Amino acid sequence: MNKPFTRNRKTMLILLKRCFKYFSLLIVLIAMITPLFMKSYSLAKQSTIEQSNLRLKEGMDSLEDQIIKAQEITNILQQEETFKHLFFLEGPPTSEYYVDMNTLQNKLKSLSLTQDMLSNVYIMFRDNPVFISNYISSDDYANVYNLYFNYPELPVGQFHDLLFKGNALVRLLPSMKTVSSYYNRGSFNGLTAIISNSYFNATDQKSVMAIVLDEADMIRNILREADLDDHFAYMADSQQQLLFSHNYADSEVLNHAENMEEITLSSKKYITLTYTTPKLGLQTVIGIPLYTFQQNVNAILELVTLYILIGAAVIVLLSVLFSMKETLWLKRLVEVASDSTDTKFNARNEYSYIDHAFTHISAINKEQLDKIDYLNTSVKNSVLKHLLMLGVYTEREKEEADSYFGQQFQRFCVAKVGFRLDESDQGTRNIQQRLVIELEQLVKETIKHEYTVLNFHSNEVIFVLFPEEEITIEVIKDQLSEMIRAMKSELFLTINVGLSRIAQGNMNAKAAYQQAKYAFSSNENEISSGVYLYEALAEQTDSQIFDMTLLLKLNDALIAGEKGIVSRLFEDSIQGCMMRPATEQQLQMFFLHRQAVYNAYRMIVHEVIDSEKRSVITIPQYDQVTEISKLFLELKQAALQICDYVGMNKRSNNERLKVDILRYIQDHHGELSLSASSIAEGLLISEKYVFSFIKEQTGKSLGKYIEEIRINNAERLLLETDYPNSKILHMCGFGSENTFYRSFAKRHAVSPNAWREMNRNLHQKP
Repeated sequence: MNKPFTRNRKTMLILLKRCFKYFSLLIVLIAMITPLFMKSYSLAKQSTIEQSNLRLKEGMDSLEDQIIKAQEITNILQQEETFKHLFFLEGPPTSEYYVDMNTLQNKLKSLSLTQDMLSNVYIMFRDNPVFISNYISSDDYANVYNLYFNYPELPVGQFHDLLFKGNALVRLLPSMKTVSSYYNRGSFNGLTAIISNSYFNATDQKSVMAIVLDEADMIRNILREADLDDHFAYMADSQQQLLFSHNYADSEVLNHAENMEEITLSSKKYITLTYTTPKLGLQTVIGIPLYTFQQNVNAILELVTLYILIGAAVIVLLSVLFSMKETLWLKRLVEVASDSTDTKFNARNEYSYIDHAFTHISAINKEQLDKIDYLNTSVKNSVLKHLLMLGVYTEREKEEADSYFGQQFQRFCVAKVGFRLDESDQGTRNIQQRLVIELEQLVKETIKHEYTVLNFHSNEVIFVLFPEEEITIEVIKDQLSEMIRAMKSELFLTINVGLSRIAQGNMNAKAAYQQAKYAFSSNENEISSGVYLYEALAEQTDSQIFDMTLLLKLNDALIAGEKGIVSRLFEDSIQGCMMRPATEQQLQMFFLHRQAVYNAYRMIVHEVIDSEKRSVITIPQYDQVTEISKLFLELKQAALQICDYVGMNKRSNNERLKVDILRYIQDHHGELSLSASSIAEGLLISEKYVFSFIKEQTGKSLGKYIEEIRINNAERLLLETDYPNSKILHMCGFGSENTFYRSFAKRHAVSPNAWREMNRNLHQKP
């Protein structure tokens, strides 16, 4: 069986396993939704009843609130003098009462508006014919009753007697046909609430206020518009008198109607909802047909079914998608695993297979990381050796040291440790390596602060110690002495340690190393071990070998015009020169420094300044009369003048470089290979300098500037030649037709052909 077929078969097995997993989740989801179908009827019933109950309560509370507001209005009107005048009036009113009637009518209208009384409101008196409503007032209620407001089923006399029948504070009359011209509504079924506003309600009711409520409004307050056709409703007072009804054929209320009771009326089954207002005791009953619950259930089931079908379709699609994505992901992992392990793949245990493979890969990565760590350690040791042996003089060297050591060199000292074996054991390399390991272990146990170790030679170890503020150099000396005493070996061994003073800053690393070397070489002996601290006075007897690398640093600093580095190098050299007792060595140092300054000066004059503009800088000559220290100071001043000279001529150099770079871009803009790398290679400068220089001089990035040059030349060729676009874009250095069209449209918002026609027409016009 070939390999591709085997891989496809394994891929299909993985896909089937993924699909089985996701489709199992779909089955679980469907199983979870199933109880919703079983409870749908009770949920629909509960939802319908809760909505109807809430509407019934709000509607009846609104009705009771209207009646309570009417009582509040009667209490306010009783305090009015105009009401008192009319209340005690017997017989028809004279003209002087008309003002009271008008004032009382305005007051009633104002109160009914502020109290949101939207119904008919009127006041009548038992002993006089005065009629006051929120829309009209009259001295003869019979006239008003016949023309503007009446109950057609009641003659005016019965109407008057009905109003003043009994002494109850609030009475409700059953709904009856009512005609009202106040609202221009014609006839309607009105429920009348009669409220006593007499001063002596208990004994003699002489005045009442009536409010007439539209039965249709009250029904719409307790039933939804969609329920008006099949629901029944009625309202009764506390005496079980039927006040109004809707779709209710009986003239009597239901006996002991209970909330949520199932009843049968006219062969139809209903669920009753009841509510009794808390203050007036008005009882309202609503009947909800049972079949409406089934309709709601069906609506819910249809919605749930739709959601389930959509959800199932989405889940199936996502399951297939996720299965394919996971399969492809696992396939890639398996292929990677196959390339890195010899374990045979089995589709039944792909995860364990991948785990095994990636464990193997992890081991390889760890090995690579160990190599990287070793490389980093090597680089760090190299930088440390550079610090100790060559020193730090340029900003680049300082930044490199800071990147590896950070703030460690804020406080440090250097210890040079050398050990000597018996002559018979000198060639035993294993013994020397064991001693170095033992020595490092003792330093780790004895010296409690940070340190770094370097092995310069087989029998020489350099420790750079980073003590804390409270640790003095004497404490470190004592710790190193304790370390020597603890050094156990069956071999004859002597250990000498040279210890520098505590220094600050990596700029002083070389000086500290020189101090440790001096302390070691000045006190080293073959008989006894010891730790020797650098003594500053002893330095003047040292005959040090001059470090030739300083001259290279001095040459680089002069060419770069870095006055600070030049000044520091000369100060170190002058100090070292004065420490040398031999005049020959001092002269040698002077001539070496003079030659370095002279070579740098000649290079600067030849490379930077034309012969006509050369400034004369005097390089001091040796004079037997003048002291060496004075000659060094004169040479230092000449070197600083060279730095000033380089600084003053940097601008002219920049101008020349600007012309060279811009000319190079103009001459080579038609080449596809034009880039920062090609410019840097052609002008012998760095790529970084090209980017920064173009940005500084033109305000544009290099890419934008090259694109602008190419577009300008393309415009010229479009106007001056008949070359096709394919030739122009290659002549101007555009890589493709899409690039050319996109760049051109970005500037002109039209194609090259359209721009050519438009601008040629403009140029041809007189």
